[in-house]
Amino acid sequence: MNANGPLPTTVQDLSFSGGGHILVRPTTLTTEPNKKHPVAIWGPGGGTPPRDYLQLLTRMASQGFVLVGIRESTGDAVLMSAAIDWLEAQDADPNSPMYGRLILDRVGVFGHSMGGLSSEAAAQTDKRVSTALLDNSGSFEHNALVNLKIPVGIIYGETGQEAPNAEGDFNNAGNKGPVWLGKMKGGGHGSGPWDGAGANVAWMRWHLGGENSRKDAFLKDGGDYNNKGVWQTQSKNWNGWKNWNE
Repeated sequence: MNANGPLPTTVQDLSFSGGGHILVRPTTLTTEPNKKHPVAIWGPGGGTPPRDYLQLLTRMASQGFVLVGIRESTGDAVLMSAAIDWLEAQDADPNSPMYGRLILDRVGVFGHSMGGLSSEAAAQTDKRVSTALLDNSGSFEHNALVNLKIPVGIIYGETGQEAPNAEGDFNNAGNKGPVWLGKMKGGGHGSGPWDGAGANVAWMRWHLGGENSRKDAFLKDGGDYNNKGVWQTQSKNWNGWKNWNE
């Protein structure tokens, strides 16, 4: 998870909903009828263009994901849902290289700082979203996860300004869905998308790609992202939860 995969990647500017978004995908999409590409929507931090996160996004695309990075994160779901709409239109368009090649019945949302807030909003309002991952983020009221049943991951830096919000979201006693919280020792506000890139990829390969062996990395003693190395982690509400392919 800490290196690019084998697939060459392509980055493309997108014009839907006012433009400024990017598409990051494998250059050559599969033509095998029983294989399709998982999709995820990325929300950048406030004032930061999505291309600043290409290290993470191209790593994921090189492992088979199709991603849209929205132009800005405003804390609501509008642009993330519009990005899913756009991908659905591409998947249905015979003239698109993505025609019939996308997995759209389970979509991931993730983002940095304000992008994490947009991810929480999309998880709350868009039924197509099946998992969310917050990088250095968390809601100010600490109640964004209360009504969610989908798995949510939160990465934050030990010294990051987001720490109280990340911890507050996890610790809300009203949470019913499965949540994983990972603190990066020594990490600051930018730790998640860069030093935590491997965890981002592993999370989406688990929840979107159905690679259930990744579960141990987050939840089992000795797992790569479970109280090992820079990671100090907590988890709750996973008993009885099953992935879509279990």
